[in-house]
Amino acid sequence: MKFVTIAAVCAAIALAPAAYASGLADCVQMGKKANEAISAAQPGTTTDAAKAEAQAGRSYCASQMYAQGVARYSKALQLLGKG
Repeated sequence: MKFVTIAAVCAAIALAPAAYASGLADCVQMGKKANEAISAAQPGTTTDAAKAEAQAGRSYCASQMYAQGVARYSKALQLLGKG
């Protein structure tokens, strides 16, 4: 039983960097899409809301909370009709 537990812990540790890189890559990709959509959008309240969502996405991604960051970027794109 101890061997199974040790093996599971080792596997989790080995896979952690891949999950980290994947989340970071998703944040970078979504951030680029959101910034491009915001730049192309006409100024207005929807654009302001999208900018606020994108800023929240940047904050989450910078705090290594990638799923929340990607969700905020998705919301920004949705507000601009791009998502």
